[in-house]
Amino acid sequence: MDQFKETWEMMKGDLVPWVILMLVFSLINSFTGGFGFLLVPNLFRTIRNALREERAPEMGELFQFDDISDDLVTMILQSVANFVGFMLCFVGAIVTSVLFFWAPMLAADGDFAPMDAMKASMAHGKENFGEIIMFMIMAAVINTVGFMVCCVGILVTAPLTVVAAWRFYESHRDAILAAADAQGLPRKA
Repeated sequence: MDQFKETWEMMKGDLVPWVILMLVFSLINSFTGGFGFLLVPNLFRTIRNALREERAPEMGELFQFDDISDDLVTMILQSVANFVGFMLCFVGAIVTSVLFFWAPMLAADGDFAPMDAMKASMAHGKENFGEIIMFMIMAAVINTVGFMVCCVGILVTAPLTVVAAWRFYESHRDAILAAADAQGLPRKA
C-alpha cells in the first residue's frame, strides 16, 4: 500500500491542479445527477498522462471523448454489475466492486473492448481479491478522515486516493494483462 505515501510525496509539491481536477469532476458528477461517472475513464487518462509526463493534470484532457463509446459501455457494464451485486444483500456489491475494480482503468488504457475489460478485471480481481479490497478500505478510510476535517480535507484526500488508485493499477498492469492473456481475451488493435 505504498501507493498512498508515494502519491502524497508526488502531489504535495503541486497540489492545486489535482484539487481543481477533482473539484471539476465532482461538480460535473453533481450537476448531471451522477452521470458524470461516465467520465471516470477520462479522469484516469488525465491522471495517466500527467504522471507519465511528470506534470500537473490538464483540465482539457478530462473532456477528450476519443473513446467515449467504449468508455460508456464499460462504465454501464460495471454499474449494472455493482447494482446486481447490491441487490444481493449488499455483500454482492462489495464482491463486484472488487472484481470489476480495474475496468475503468482498462477502459482508460484502451487495450480491450468493454466486455473484455470486464473479463480481464475479473480474471485478475478474483486472484487478488484481498489486496484490492485492502486498497479500497484504505482509500475509504483516508477519504472519511478527509471528510471529517470540516469537509475540507476531502479536497486533498479525494485526488490523493484517485491518483493512488491509478498507481495501484500501474503496479498490477502486467499481472492484469497476463490474467487476460491466460483467459484468451483479445486486445484491440
